[in-house]
Amino acid sequence: MDSSSFENHHGLAQLIVAAPKDAFGLTALRFLSNVSRIENFGAYHIADLAQPNPALSFWSGRISDYWFQRDADLILSSKTAYSHIITQIQNAPSKGVRIDRWRPKAGSNRNAIYERNGVVERVAVSSKDGRSGLRSFYLRSATDGCFNDDEYAALCNILPIVHSLIGLRHQVVGTARHGAVDGANATRLKDNNVGSFAELTQRETEICDLLLDGKSITASALQLGVSESTIRTLRQRAFRKLKVGSARELMALFIQTPRTS
Repeated sequence: MDSSSFENHHGLAQLIVAAPKDAFGLTALRFLSNVSRIENFGAYHIADLAQPNPALSFWSGRISDYWFQRDADLILSSKTAYSHIITQIQNAPSKGVRIDRWRPKAGSNRNAIYERNGVVERVAVSSKDGRSGLRSFYLRSATDGCFNDDEYAALCNILPIVHSLIGLRHQVVGTARHGAVDGANATRLKDNNVGSFAELTQRETEICDLLLDGKSITASALQLGVSESTIRTLRQRAFRKLKVGSARELMALFIQTPRTS
């Protein structure tokens, strides 16, 4: 194995280890820099493709979190962009991913957002997994210029890896570790009578808090001093009230639910 191959394998190993950690974003950007410089990257998650409602669930990079989330909200408010995200995910193969490349048209609202943030182009990866879908996107700085054909070809080889690890984060960590919350949790939403969270009992809310924080059934049982069967029962009750079918769907609902002060 030559030195470049060793470095690539070492970088991939570091990326996999970092997947559930706060360092994942910066580690992924370093990994991607082996083939092309990426300014920012993020992901839209759809919990239920039968009732698609994309939500920004992860972001990392050089553009500030505030502007990145604000601009993602603006993009999702556009019917055209919103529909495009859903269509790309729905058109992804049942196994594997769909990759597309895009630049905004001059004078468009999207172009104004890109220009303000110094972004010129993006590459996106879409996939679906049962009822849910994921679309990750990778932004190119105007300073670096558009991707050349070699860079794009190289990205098409490694972006599915990063994309799959973003999907893994949805399964193993709570939304707080995605940077998608501001100190709010299920208890706070219940206390403020927000949506269906208001219908939860105090114990069900506590179970949701532990789940959103990435706690397993066993860890939740140990922390609360109850049996694992009790945790499962409380989760099922909470899921029914919230009209979700899994931890992943709960996380997506929590991301999509407006916060109150």
